[in-house]
Amino acid sequence: MKFQAPENFSDSGDGPVENVADSDWEKAIQYHEKKKRNLDPKQKEKIRAAAIKAIVKKALATMGAVSRPYKLVTTPWSENMGADLDLESSIEEDPFLESLQVEKKEDRRAEVIVCLDTSLSMTGKKLAINAVSLAVLALQLEPEDLCIIAFESEANLVKALLEKKNVYEILEKFLEVPARGLTNIESALKMAVAQSKNGKLAKKAVILMTDGRFTAGKNPEYLVPQLPNLHVIQTGNAWSSPRFCRGLAKAGGGKYLRVSQVEQLPKALYSLVHEIIR
Repeated sequence: MKFQAPENFSDSGDGPVENVADSDWEKAIQYHEKKKRNLDPKQKEKIRAAAIKAIVKKALATMGAVSRPYKLVTTPWSENMGADLDLESSIEEDPFLESLQVEKKEDRRAEVIVCLDTSLSMTGKKLAINAVSLAVLALQLEPEDLCIIAFESEANLVKALLEKKNVYEILEKFLEVPARGLTNIESALKMAVAQSKNGKLAKKAVILMTDGRFTAGKNPEYLVPQLPNLHVIQTGNAWSSPRFCRGLAKAGGGKYLRVSQVEQLPKALYSLVHEIIR
């Protein structure tokens, strides 16, 4: 997938996330309010399961036909007998062809740490579409390559780097995020610094998803040099704090995207992560 410029996401209307609608999607939108009620545990679990089903369905619709970036690697035939013979490499390795080489596809990988704003302004439909975005990530990456940090007044670790959780387990935990309080970007990036040190891959990136206004903690700019490439996706009002968000992305050596319509967030995130992996 070719990376799309920020303006493509800013000016367009509703994207694929709105093309698959059913009653379960309403459960996803309303789940944040419903979970506050004194529901029977079995009833709550049933509602949450229906919401997760709708979220994953929308994530798959957003992604379309998924093709992971890959690279071709040459390995000994004895280790991969089902792979295609690489005659040229075999001759270079052994002109007498006693040691055959084969060529196989290997997925390109990168560790991605997502810091997602779940403060009081991120409820209802916004929170549900954020969940779709996380599902897109979980379906796009190897389980151990994804880290999710939800933040409001403090940062909450939804999924640690190297932890192997499937998309359903991730969404179960994310849907229980309180979605309250202020916006403490500093707390989120501190946790991202700590998580980035736990990774095993050379290629890694941090994605900050926020409206750009920090209302708790200190200005997080001092943390940027300690992070791998920092990309910033700004949601909400175009005038909320674009200079601050651009500045963070520039200092972090990453991309800045503004997504004016929340429906476009999963698509924007999918394209950005695809570019990171390549």
